[in-house]
Amino acid sequence: MKIIQEFIDKNLIKKDDYIDSSQVQSVLEKSRQSIKSVRLLIDDDRENSYQLAYEAMLLAGRALVFSFGFRPRAAGLHKIVVDFSKKVLGKEIATLVFKFNKMRKIRHYLIYGLGLSISEVDSRNAIASAAKFLKNVESFINDKNL
Repeated sequence: MKIIQEFIDKNLIKKDDYIDSSQVQSVLEKSRQSIKSVRLLIDDDRENSYQLAYEAMLLAGRALVFSFGFRPRAAGLHKIVVDFSKKVLGKEIATLVFKFNKMRKIRHYLIYGLGLSISEVDSRNAIASAAKFLKNVESFINDKNL
C-alpha cells in the first residue's frame, strides 16, 4: 500500500468498498473488447481507431486502480490513471506508460484541437501498445491476487 500512499494523500484516489474482483474483470473485458473493435475499425477510420486504442489503455489502467479497491477522482481522471499505472507497474513497462501518456495528450488534442491527423502507422502502433499494456495489467492483477 506504500506505493500508492501519495495518491491517497493528495486525494487523487478514494477508497471504494463496493469494488470487487468481478467489477475489475468487467472493466478488463471492456478493454479487451475495445482492442477487438479497434482492429476491425483501423482500415476505415484511423483517428477513431487511435482514440479507441487509447480508451482500451484507459480502461485497463482504471481496472488497475480498481484492483487496489480505489477509484480515481473524477477531475483529472485520465492523468491520474496514467500516473498511477507508472507508479504501480514500475520501470519494467515504463516505455508503455510513456506511450499511454503520449496517447492521452494526442487524444485530448484530437477532441479539442484542430488540424492533427493520425497516420496508419500511428494507429497500428497505438493498437499494439494498448494490447501490450492490457496484457501487462492483467498479469500484474493476476499476480497480485495470488
